[in-house]
Amino acid sequence: MEKMEKNIGTIRWIKNTTLTFAHQQTYFELLKSKVQPSQKVMVAVSGGADSILTASLMYNFFLKNKYNLQNLFFIHCNHNTRTGNTTDEQFINKFFEWTQITISKRISNKKATESQLRNWRYGEFKKQIKKHHIDQLVFGHNLTDRIESTLLNLLRGANLNGFLAMQIQETHHLLPGTQIVRPILGLTKDEITAICTQNNISFVTDPTNIDTTTSLRNKLRNKILPQLYTLAHKQTTTTNSFIESMKHVYEQLEQIHWQKDIMLKSIRQSPHRKTKFAYQRMISPKEITSESVMQAMKTLNSSNNITTPLLKERTTFLQKNESGYKYFNKTYVFKSHGNIYFISGPVFFWQKTIDTSKKIHTLGDIHREGRNYEIKRPEYVGATIRYSKKGDIYKNKTRNEYCINQKIPIFQRNFIPIIVKENQIIKVIMESE
Repeated sequence: MEKMEKNIGTIRWIKNTTLTFAHQQTYFELLKSKVQPSQKVMVAVSGGADSILTASLMYNFFLKNKYNLQNLFFIHCNHNTRTGNTTDEQFINKFFEWTQITISKRISNKKATESQLRNWRYGEFKKQIKKHHIDQLVFGHNLTDRIESTLLNLLRGANLNGFLAMQIQETHHLLPGTQIVRPILGLTKDEITAICTQNNISFVTDPTNIDTTTSLRNKLRNKILPQLYTLAHKQTTTTNSFIESMKHVYEQLEQIHWQKDIMLKSIRQSPHRKTKFAYQRMISPKEITSESVMQAMKTLNSSNNITTPLLKERTTFLQKNESGYKYFNKTYVFKSHGNIYFISGPVFFWQKTIDTSKKIHTLGDIHREGRNYEIKRPEYVGATIRYSKKGDIYKNKTRNEYCINQKIPIFQRNFIPIIVKENQIIKVIMESE
């Protein structure tokens, strides 16, 4: 037991702490923009090359950026539909032996439809997400999967969202409140297999993937697409001109899609703020236009009765001011240190002070008001976690001076958790922690 705790997070089969494949740094930078240091991440692993590479990539990303491996989890769902599922489970157990791996096995061994298995699988995801307070669920879906999904959606009748199919980061109707991340969505299955071979990463193969009688996807995968690939103008061992064309189309459509949604990023909300939504966007003044501001307000259903003069006033304010706020249609628009924040809440909601506290009795995790606080240092025992107050002094600075130096927006200052002992602030817990 002691050994497991000491070595938790170590994937024994990965001999090198750094994977080697083309554009690896690009994938690390992508993950850094999607996964914050304090977030808990769970990777779904089937045992196939795509999910194993994704798990290995996430593991190495955590190591490279010195993220806490205690926040990295893995889950394998055994559908129990064929004898090979047991072998897959044994492989997963050995590969992830010293990690935080959960094996979920379906009780029934009767055949089930893809829809039924998906609903069971996502039900297992939901249980573990709730148990471990997971923020991000990571899948190994790839470019080949995406093309298959696009064609399936087109056969069923699809709009632009259906054509885009999977996206690098999005929400899922079966997992409300959890972000889905697909970091290797730009790689083909053949590229993934080549990377695993190059890095001596073992994986298993699901024989049902080549059975054309099991699903329409398998028919596309094994009959239609191979014929389409042979018609491509250029062909290599891992990709072809048709696949590359689809990749470029996805990239351009995503760019349009993100511009439409003004790249709004959901931010953490305190339960005390009583806000309906809270979003932010890092943006340069040159990018701020009346059209982009109006589109953001439309996206948030806050554009009713905005006149042309009012829209111009809001746009000018965002272009010329480093800080401040405007209020309209029950929505605040804040500007702070290059970020724009759209928050729907009561008037002057940020002025509310929170008079709650919790005594720290032992080291370990403390779950409080939707957040986990990891108490590691012995001097924190006997201290109190509470929210910041206006008169607080930290490192010889007033609360507001400290917040200005740390670029903390005005609406977050009364909602900053701090650890206090003998009337002295010994720790300020930032949003990213």
